[in-house]
Amino acid sequence: MGTPRSTYAPTDPHALKFRRALRHFPSGVSVVTVVDGDGGVHGMTASSFASVSLDPPLCAVSVNKPGRMHQLLHGTDGHFGLSILGQDQGAIADFYARQPWSVAVDVEMDLHHGCPTVGGALAWFVCRKWAAYDGGDHTIFVGESLDYGSTPREDLQPLVWHKSAYHDLGDQLERPRVTKQG
Repeated sequence: MGTPRSTYAPTDPHALKFRRALRHFPSGVSVVTVVDGDGGVHGMTASSFASVSLDPPLCAVSVNKPGRMHQLLHGTDGHFGLSILGQDQGAIADFYARQPWSVAVDVEMDLHHGCPTVGGALAWFVCRKWAAYDGGDHTIFVGESLDYGSTPREDLQPLVWHKSAYHDLGDQLERPRVTKQG
């Protein structure tokens, strides 16, 4: 798999130092999908996906402000999809990391209530925009999950992003016990 290049490239030395430090935090890889006003499906790779709340069920994703996906999320009817990618979906992550404004003709999309999600993803969420918060050079979009699902296959593993490259989970580690002193 290739290494995707973000459409956001900081030049400030402090931003670069901060980004280098963040490389040490592994994260799952997701794709945000939205339908534009002409019915075109667009996607953006995001490693900034997070669960926010169980009641109501909320998810969040951070999106670069000058980017096309930012414009699309603000301009839609408020619905967007989130797909958690599996370890065999690196090519999809690469495509949407480089081409967030493009429609990939060879990426299978599933429709749930008219909202696209990546076919074969480990999990998917159909969200209604619940809130948008300023996050510096990004906007944090919080979505209420109206519908969601996951693969029944236990053998599939997530795609993991760490130190600017894709990884799999590897072996499960034993959890050593920490004992209280005294």
